[in-house]
Amino acid sequence: MTAIIEPAIAQAAGSLVGPAIDGGKGIFNCLKRKYGYVRNMRKNFANLEKEEKYLISEEEDVMTKLDRNRLKMQQTNRCKTWLDEVGKLKGELNDLKTEYSSIRKSICGLCPLPGLMKLGKMILEKTADVVSLKDQIGKITIMFEKAPAAVIKKHAKKIKEIPSLNKHVERLQECLRNVELKRICIWGPLGVGKTTIMENLHDAVGESHKFDIIFWVNVNTNRNVREIQEVLLKRLDLKAEEHSNDQRADMISEELKNKKYVLFLDEVSSKINLREVGIHEQHSDGKVVFACRHRNSCGQTDEDINVQRLSDEDAQKLFQETVDLDLKNYRDIKPVARQIVNECGGMPHLIKLIGTSLKKVEVPAIWRNTLSQLRSPSKETKQELEEVYKFFKLVCDKLASNKRSCLISWAIFPVGYELHRDYIIECWKAEQCFTQSIKLGMARDEGHTILNEFVDQSLLENGRKVAHYKMFEHFQRVALRIANQDENSYRILVKERETIREEEWELANRISLVRLRLSTLPERPNGDKILTLLLQESSLVEFPKSFFVHMFNLRLLDLHDTKIRLLPSSISSLKKLTVLFLNNCRELMQLPAEVGDLCRLEVLDIRHTGIHALPAEVGQLTHLKCLRVSFVEHVGNHNQVGARPRDIISSNIIARLVSLEELSIDLNPNNGRWNQTLRGIAVEVASLENLTCLCFNFPEVDCFQTFIDTSKSLNGNNKLLEDNNLRSFSILIGYHQKSNPCTEFDISGCSAEKHLRFSAGDGFPDAILKMLEEACAFELIGHRTAANLSDFGADKLGGLEACIIEECNKMISIIDGNHTGDAAFQRLKKLHINNLPKLVHIWKGSIQAGSFPVLTILTLKGCHSLKTLFSQEIVLQLKQLQHLQVEDCKEIEKIIEDGSVVEPEVLPKLKKLELCSLPRLSNICQNLSLEWPSLETTIIKTCEELKNFPSTFEKAAKLGVIRCTQDWWNQLVWPNDNVKIRFQSFQQLIVI
Repeated sequence: MTAIIEPAIAQAAGSLVGPAIDGGKGIFNCLKRKYGYVRNMRKNFANLEKEEKYLISEEEDVMTKLDRNRLKMQQTNRCKTWLDEVGKLKGELNDLKTEYSSIRKSICGLCPLPGLMKLGKMILEKTADVVSLKDQIGKITIMFEKAPAAVIKKHAKKIKEIPSLNKHVERLQECLRNVELKRICIWGPLGVGKTTIMENLHDAVGESHKFDIIFWVNVNTNRNVREIQEVLLKRLDLKAEEHSNDQRADMISEELKNKKYVLFLDEVSSKINLREVGIHEQHSDGKVVFACRHRNSCGQTDEDINVQRLSDEDAQKLFQETVDLDLKNYRDIKPVARQIVNECGGMPHLIKLIGTSLKKVEVPAIWRNTLSQLRSPSKETKQELEEVYKFFKLVCDKLASNKRSCLISWAIFPVGYELHRDYIIECWKAEQCFTQSIKLGMARDEGHTILNEFVDQSLLENGRKVAHYKMFEHFQRVALRIANQDENSYRILVKERETIREEEWELANRISLVRLRLSTLPERPNGDKILTLLLQESSLVEFPKSFFVHMFNLRLLDLHDTKIRLLPSSISSLKKLTVLFLNNCRELMQLPAEVGDLCRLEVLDIRHTGIHALPAEVGQLTHLKCLRVSFVEHVGNHNQVGARPRDIISSNIIARLVSLEELSIDLNPNNGRWNQTLRGIAVEVASLENLTCLCFNFPEVDCFQTFIDTSKSLNGNNKLLEDNNLRSFSILIGYHQKSNPCTEFDISGCSAEKHLRFSAGDGFPDAILKMLEEACAFELIGHRTAANLSDFGADKLGGLEACIIEECNKMISIIDGNHTGDAAFQRLKKLHINNLPKLVHIWKGSIQAGSFPVLTILTLKGCHSLKTLFSQEIVLQLKQLQHLQVEDCKEIEKIIEDGSVVEPEVLPKLKKLELCSLPRLSNICQNLSLEWPSLETTIIKTCEELKNFPSTFEKAAKLGVIRCTQDWWNQLVWPNDNVKIRFQSFQQLIVI
């Protein structure tokens, strides 16, 4: 290339050099340098390509390291930025290569010199960028250790007072500590408490932090290898939808080979090939705990523990605690009680079930009658679970008819299935269990009461997630048996395999095909008797066109989490359909016009689907009481057909839904294209007279103020609602893109679902203050003027149970005691403070006694002006604080200010303390006599000046985990060797 272009360069340069000399040497040197850009272009470009290869090699090394350590480590934000910069630079280099290649092909001695000079200069500049970026990676931290995978607690019923069960938990903990034991089996008959033992062990293992990750799989009869893999993959955060079972097994094995893990397999009924799942004996730190009824169900194990029924002493003790009577004072009842306990056969669930039914009953005749019924032979042929059947049916038959229907309807769901409170209540309403409830809100109240009664009566138990419930497995199987004995009301078909005979469609009232791998459905089943059809979480992709033609009595149709792409036109036949769940059907792109024919529909849920607009026919659903929609995924997607703002919810759809009580519309207000649409919808929402529940994003305060002023449901004459307030709401006003967001706001512990978020505002608008009085949870994001929360008025904050304050740049304190007359935050349980650059006090001024009486969680991040977290006065108020997290506060020096703390039990309930990235923190508390009676776990990262930690927590008797770096540990000052030895026993090193 040089040979071709140099004559042209020389000629052009010659014509320029003369004038340049006349202008001085500076100009001459400038031109000479520019000429060098061109003359050395080929050499410079070769050097660029060489440096690019080095950069790409560094990028590949980083990606390999990230990939190999992704389970244990996570990349730093700086590493992510570096990778983004590399990707951007590679794109620029590709453009540069294209331009360079084009010049090489087109040049013929007459190429314009300025263009060549510009290209040559750019080559040198990009080379410098490549070298700089390549050198940076050696100076930044690529990864840091992930926090241990969060343990999803089972919230097991405590059994420390039941030695017959607790001894097994203690023995199992010893087995897990034994490095030689990899496969552990607990086995015993139905109902003896194996699951309770497993759940207690699971929670104990999680609290110990000795394992990197913990799995729990309920292996009921329809679980196969792939479904077990699904649970593990989800827990490991791995995507493998299109992979074969063998490929999945390899992925799981690779992720776990260097991890300490425990896999709990409950209700195992047949041997499981763990190698096919991805669990290998070569996993040196992996353990599996099985629970099964028969010893041979688990195959070869290293340790077997046989769980017997409760001892007589434990059974009597549990029964007496349940009936809540001192039986020795009831001479006519005491001998009957002993015989009833014997009939229960040492089975904890049955003891609690019957004991609950006799709770505080002092009439001997009732006790004798209960015993007589338990001893009478069943009229049914002897079957599996006969013993459980008698006990369950005895209690079930005592229930009112509507409650009995609610309980028996649980049989349609898969064993172990956890149901959200709102979902099961909507199902019960569709099943017409609430004969007196006209309003949906009234049904929710009645259903909530029934669920709590069932839990109190030991018929149901609370699920792992808040507001979820499940039925004990053996009760659920018995409920199905009872349901199918009632020819008039129930014929339930619960399928665990895909094949369904034609006559089964004809005979069943209720059909459950939950989680099945369905490939086809019958073309036109004769299902005129079907009232309920559950297809959720199945692999269903499409319906035959005429599938619903004969299902004119169907009331409940659940299709959530399926892969359906289209609803058939035959849904127009569902004239009695009351509830339709389509949430999480992400392949479903539109609702057919026939949805308008569902004239009795009361609940429609189409959240998180591919649906981009509501058809106008939805406005015909005048009986609709609950509508839940979301369109977040399509915001900003210009390629989405029909996603234009004016089409997403056409005018006069919402206003026509005159029966609507509950409305949830999730639109992203970040995109201004939706603002006018949201304003129009808000006007229609305000016209609804029966609204009791609202989830909505108001783009601006004035829009929200207009709603508050004009809402018929808030300002009308509805006497059923006290003060015409909303029963529940999640209202978001304004939008502010958080630069460093807190964890997802969790309001699950609040007594009512009333959530208010005010973003990017200023001042204290009347509408906000009015709604704040009703809110249980409040987020204040990016407020531009508030100096503290007291500016909103102390009387407005009294009902708050959870609060987040983020990125409020003018905020100096959270509460100003000078503007607070009474004790503040009397109901607040959770307080999250994030990125308040000017915050210098949690509480300013004098503090009233009784403030923060129930605060249990406090997190504080990114507050760089704060030097002391707690004053002497405020720390004495925090009697219930259990979790304290302080992170990334550059100036903080003390947690508790210096002074004489008289009470030795400061923060008496504190269980977990996290201190991270606090470079100037040198002291937690000056008083070394504090007892820290509840402290169990501490996490310390990047707190180099905190050297007196051992002396501060020397008296913390329950302290069992110290997670920290080795460097920090090495520079600690120890009061004596005994403390050092004790603390070393529960030290857990982390890597930053």
